[in-house]
Amino acid sequence: MDVGVATALVGALCGPALARGVYQLSVDAGTPARVTCRRCGEHLPRGWFRFFLWTGRCGYCRTLLGPRVWLVAIVAAIATFAVGHRLGNDPALLAFTVFALGCVLLTFVDIAVRRLPDQLTAPLAALGLAGLGTAGYLARDLTPVLRGLIGAALAGGLFLALAWARPDGEGMGLGDAKLAGVLGLYLGWLGWSDLGLGVLAGTSAATLFALYMLGTGRMTRRSAITYGPFLIMGAVLAVLVG
Repeated sequence: MDVGVATALVGALCGPALARGVYQLSVDAGTPARVTCRRCGEHLPRGWFRFFLWTGRCGYCRTLLGPRVWLVAIVAAIATFAVGHRLGNDPALLAFTVFALGCVLLTFVDIAVRRLPDQLTAPLAALGLAGLGTAGYLARDLTPVLRGLIGAALAGGLFLALAWARPDGEGMGLGDAKLAGVLGLYLGWLGWSDLGLGVLAGTSAATLFALYMLGTGRMTRRSAITYGPFLIMGAVLAVLVG
């Protein structure tokens, strides 16, 4: 079986757990994760295995909670296929697979509440340092790790500067800068061309979307844009075609 197909299957199977995670984490900053139905207040089923049995509806009142499970599963399958197809049997595959699943979670949370929680981006950064560092050690070549660290500094620094340039909540946010740093770590590990393509594709997609929305009158020049999903889309594209 092709490695990409195997990782896509893993991603699809993780779809229900990711969909529940999106619902629980789609809250305002400083607010605890949801543990009850937003309509009737019924507690969500407890136990980690229950995450993988999530149907997307309250077991009591049947209210739809969070994104559609099938949609999250499809997106997760695409993201994990990309890393599996690209990396094959590379020791870094495990780190990249978890990274892909984390990016799916971040994408849906950012779409829902326009924020990228630190409790997601920070573990992905730590996983990258540990997992990619271990892969480099096993391959007896730490050059990709060093390149990834430089990529994280460059991408994170670029988007941090953009966030500081417009600290009004309408431009880049600090969450976007942190995500860019994490993406820079993983894409930089793959190669400079992957890093450049990922950043360029993500920012270009966001720009084209903004121009389309402006042209159709669906948003104004002062409307805020959710950048996270576009940055992640650019990263997935870079992994696929790099």
